[in-house]
Amino acid sequence: MTAHAQLLVYRFGSSAEFEGQLLGALDRIETGGALRVLDVLFVGTDQATGEIFAIELHRTGAGGFSGPLIGFRLDVAERRRITRRARAGPSGELIGSLAETLGPGDALAAVLVGHDWARTLDDAVSRIGGTEMASTFVDAASLTTLSRELVEVAASARPG
Repeated sequence: MTAHAQLLVYRFGSSAEFEGQLLGALDRIETGGALRVLDVLFVGTDQATGEIFAIELHRTGAGGFSGPLIGFRLDVAERRRITRRARAGPSGELIGSLAETLGPGDALAAVLVGHDWARTLDDAVSRIGGTEMASTFVDAASLTTLSRELVEVAASARPG
């Protein structure tokens, strides 16, 4: 069985304009219940001052990330308060290390997405007596384009 979470990391240059698109995308990910945003870490530097800003959000049950992210994005005092709390927490060292990789005005977003659908499918396969042979993200629109990879996986798991 594979892990049921995916790490996504995005870098933004100083010309990026955050106008709520990232927040909207995080909300849409969870529509339908097959995927859940588990954690979000956003680290950036102010282009003019070099000041580090960061927000760390963890899934703690029901409720979204919208409220804290809106305050972080729109209110400078709230952003500073949230940044102090994040840097004093368990990810403080990570935030500092990530900030060191950024130029003035740059930012980085790390999102951990839980794949609930995969757990459901794995449970069904296990109850039937099957075993997982491969689990990977691919750049393909159909299984036919993955013929070589499919045959390799099937052959590697052949008994004897």
